[in-house]
Amino acid sequence: MSEARWTVVMPVKRLGAAKSRLRGALPGVPHEELALALAADTLRAARACPAVAGVLVVTDDARVRAAADAAGARVAADPGAGLNAAFRHGAAVAGPRAAVAGLTADLPALRPAELAAALRATQGVRGYVADAPGGGTVLLAAPAGVPLAPRFGPGSAAAHAASGALPLAGDWPSLRRDVDTPADLAAAAGLGLGPRTAALLAGAEVRYGAGMQGTVATYDASTRSGVLLLDDGTELAFPARAFDASGLRLLRLGQRVRIERDADGEVVRVTLPTMA
Repeated sequence: MSEARWTVVMPVKRLGAAKSRLRGALPGVPHEELALALAADTLRAARACPAVAGVLVVTDDARVRAAADAAGARVAADPGAGLNAAFRHGAAVAGPRAAVAGLTADLPALRPAELAAALRATQGVRGYVADAPGGGTVLLAAPAGVPLAPRFGPGSAAAHAASGALPLAGDWPSLRRDVDTPADLAAAAGLGLGPRTAALLAGAEVRYGAGMQGTVATYDASTRSGVLLLDDGTELAFPARAFDASGLRLLRLGQRVRIERDADGEVVRVTLPTMA
């Protein structure tokens, strides 16, 4: 019996709205370039996987569409009702005779052999691979004739298990390493990035601690919160606790500040660049 070959369905948001917790992770690199690089390297690895017959990218972003076309992938329009709707639409376009694997578009270190091993591990049943922390899902696979029934989102690993999908376990660090935060990006870099993401990181520091700077765009003294404008032009909100940790009495519009973030990319402190 021949081994199943899969159609990979990979939704990609409009780049301006994608991977919001990575904004400012690479100073001097436009956020959309980083989001596109993550998707392009994921697509490249999926296309190179021997178990994959083809990749179907679901998107409404013109740059993503062009990258998918250049890589030899099919493209379907995003129905615009969220990630799970995009996965369902891609599965429908693939057709009832296709074995469908839903793959997230933020796996820049993905190795084709690991994806192939995970798909073989399904053994003809619907299965999923959890992300490195264990709560999310990076891969959901359904053999031909079985609905994909995606439940991506917060707590998706438990949701997929509750829906009857088999949890797949294996030594697949590059498959499980999705990238949502600067810390995730640094971890993926340690595994070895695809060429497009690696080129962006060359000579750049992944910043998620002290050192990043921005300008105060808004500040509300009553809530002690506001919005910072980063040097790449993106906006980053900061909560009251970040201001409270600063030791400052107020912030002025246009004031330069240094930003400290935790491993999840959340702002935990804003200080003046001259402060220790």
